[in-house]
Amino acid sequence: MTGHPLPSGTLTFLFTDIEGSTKLLNALGTDRFHEVLAVHTKTLRAAFADGGTEVRTEGDSLFVVFHSAPKAVRATAAAQRALAAAHFPHDAIVRVRMGMHTGVGTPASAEAGADYVGIDVHRAARIAAIAHGGQVLISSTTAMLAGQDLGEGTTLRDLGEHRLKDLAQPERIYQLVIDSLSNDFPPVRSLDRTPNNLPTQVTTFVGRGAEIRDGLRLLDNTRLLTLTGPGGTGKTRLSLQLAAEAAASFPDGAFWVPLAPISDPDLVPSTIAHALGVHIGGKEEPLQRVLEHVRGKRMLLVLDNFEQILPASSSVSALLASGPDLKVIASSRAPLRISGEQEFPVPPLELPDPERLPSLEALAQSDAVKLFIERARAVKPDFIVTAENAAAVAEICYRLDGLPLAIELAAARVKLLSPQAMLPRLKKGLDLLASSSPDRTDRQRTLRGAIGWSYDLLDDGLKRLFARSGVFNGGAMLEQLESVCGPASEIGGDVLERTSELLDNSLTRQLEAAGEPRFRMLVTIREFAMEKLDASDEAQPIRRRHLAAYLALAEQAGSQVQGNEQRHWLDLLELEHDNMRAALDYAIGAAAVDDASRLTFSLWRFWQSRGYLREGLAWLQRVLALPPGDARLRLRALEAAGGVTYWMGDLGMTEGYYGEAYDRAAALGDDAERAKAAYNLSFVYLLNEAKHGRAKELLEEALTILRKYDDRGAIGRAAWALGAVYGEGWNRSHEDYLKSRQLAQEALGQHRLLGNRFDIAWDLHSTGLAALHLGEFDDAQRDFSEALQMFVDAGDSSGIVLLLSDFSELARTRGQTERLDTLVGAWTAMSKRTGVGLASLWGTTEGRVLATDIPPERGPALERGLAMKTDEAIAYALAPEPAKTM
Repeated sequence: MTGHPLPSGTLTFLFTDIEGSTKLLNALGTDRFHEVLAVHTKTLRAAFADGGTEVRTEGDSLFVVFHSAPKAVRATAAAQRALAAAHFPHDAIVRVRMGMHTGVGTPASAEAGADYVGIDVHRAARIAAIAHGGQVLISSTTAMLAGQDLGEGTTLRDLGEHRLKDLAQPERIYQLVIDSLSNDFPPVRSLDRTPNNLPTQVTTFVGRGAEIRDGLRLLDNTRLLTLTGPGGTGKTRLSLQLAAEAAASFPDGAFWVPLAPISDPDLVPSTIAHALGVHIGGKEEPLQRVLEHVRGKRMLLVLDNFEQILPASSSVSALLASGPDLKVIASSRAPLRISGEQEFPVPPLELPDPERLPSLEALAQSDAVKLFIERARAVKPDFIVTAENAAAVAEICYRLDGLPLAIELAAARVKLLSPQAMLPRLKKGLDLLASSSPDRTDRQRTLRGAIGWSYDLLDDGLKRLFARSGVFNGGAMLEQLESVCGPASEIGGDVLERTSELLDNSLTRQLEAAGEPRFRMLVTIREFAMEKLDASDEAQPIRRRHLAAYLALAEQAGSQVQGNEQRHWLDLLELEHDNMRAALDYAIGAAAVDDASRLTFSLWRFWQSRGYLREGLAWLQRVLALPPGDARLRLRALEAAGGVTYWMGDLGMTEGYYGEAYDRAAALGDDAERAKAAYNLSFVYLLNEAKHGRAKELLEEALTILRKYDDRGAIGRAAWALGAVYGEGWNRSHEDYLKSRQLAQEALGQHRLLGNRFDIAWDLHSTGLAALHLGEFDDAQRDFSEALQMFVDAGDSSGIVLLLSDFSELARTRGQTERLDTLVGAWTAMSKRTGVGLASLWGTTEGRVLATDIPPERGPALERGLAMKTDEAIAYALAPEPAKTM
């Protein structure tokens, strides 16, 4: 390291290292490798001399900073050219990867050790880590500052946005293209090369180098690695970082499954399924669907916050038994205690000893102190460890047992309190808790003390906001936060401004969802907030506000999930599903049957579209078991239960729910309710040709009433259903198919005027079927294509299965044997994946070709369809083939 003071201000940070250095060392031996390393380092130092300041070397790695981004870029080009021209001893081939990023550099004080910390330094190191030997990668910031001043014979190649292993926001990466050198490299080794849903982190990952190394070593030799420890030890963050570091070894993906919002072990398999993008519905067991999906895949699952659903450990055992290539990282306050588990107790961060303080340079390198500095600089950018505050910083970290969450809470207070002023206040709070809570472990007391100390520093309004915010399960958007936690007069100010104060104090986290801010508490902090809420006289009123807020949101979404913005509203309900569950659970527990009925009715189309049919039925059965409330709201719950069971393919249960609703509507004497109930009940008989007469009676009854009230949307739906009676199956007369098309077109006209995309897609399904039976294949192709695209846009798995089957029937009539067999396989596989049980009835009710109808000699095409992923099947269906003779 240079003996001169390090530069500060806007700097370009450059990291280099030799690709495959360990392999080279093993091949050459230590002495000969050092000879090679000497030539390498001398060559780089010569190239970086113009404008570069060497910060440190570690083995074969160099860390250099430049005041000028153009000089940094030109220096790396010169370095790569010099390396290519250099003669290395022992004919060694040396390829050096380089990465740089420009940001703010604030070196520690001379006493604290001349080095840099901060997010920009980490980002530069991560960019270098994804490069290949001989490649130079630069960030978008550096590229912008360098502009055209790249030096002769060099240009930039845009490699697009990439997620790095720090799990921060994606970074646009550029490659420096250097004339006369090789510039063609494999794809950069970013996190994007592996399918994953690892969440973006808003803060840097500090320290834990030993734990990362130990964790990766343990993961190599076990299939279940459980990170254990009390809340606040950093289990979640460490598990995510381990997954990011290991992701490249799992070509089928690394997936995070957040379990904190759920307390029912039975929901674990479906929660895993949705993290993997596997739809569950119908009569299928969620665990079986997940097992089918992961079987034969080399995949990593991160099961986060397992402690409150430990009985679900049997599901983890089943997953591990599904194949040898699936691995699991679990984070939990207690081990899962299943065969093959490797427990990894997460230690506190490395601590300094306040009784024997090391030099400031060594102190600044302690993981606990590093974290304190990083988080302190987030609120006070000029914060540094000095001779005056070093002892206080060390003792704060020591008093907090090296617990990351506790240290973050303390560091957030640096904006108002110096470490010296903070320490006596913190000691007082921790000592009081130790004497009053002897039943808790030392670390539990320490963490609660840190949270409690931070809480005690809040004013009364912020304390009230903090406790109220704990009611949200999985976080909240601003609109719901305001309606539940306000008004301003009760919390001492505007909800957003006051929530920003909680954010500044690390008592909540801000994320982004659908372009809007979302606020979420860490599990341990939320537990503390809920304790405060439950100890107050506000617990029930706030839970009622929470129910009211999410009931309003559900009803707003429920009225839109079949409209033009269907995908948006379904995605929003997916985002808020944990809050909806919490609201439903509270409503049922409080016997608020009318609110529970309204909520389940508003959610059932979401449950149908997104594969939550089994869970939806369980909620509905709990609601219907409550003493009845408002008669019309009881009808809504029965309607939802009938719809859910219909899509599950259980027509016996459907008839029971719809039949009860029909009888209750008749008893009410309400024509509109009777029309709706008659329409719904007709669907039970639509699928049974022997009962089509009853279906027609019910639909005619509904249409008579609906036309009287001029309810256009409902008229369209009833006309569509009546058209289905005339046009279902292959044994109808020409006149029946014409009648079916006439009614479907009437429905389509009504629904196009109203803009109801769900109904439009179903109408197009029916007009396409009528055209198919009438031999008008091009019209059928057109209508099926438009309908399928609508269902795809909405993410409606039920509709996609239906349209894939429609396309298979079109292939059948066109004589496209191979296409028929492939599409039958595709829709059969998807119906199993999504649990659309209704599909299993189509062979009997409509005479459609099923997988069991395909003879063995045509098996290969069927198997290709069965193996297709959903997007592949959709693309195949929308790409017509020329007709072939059957």
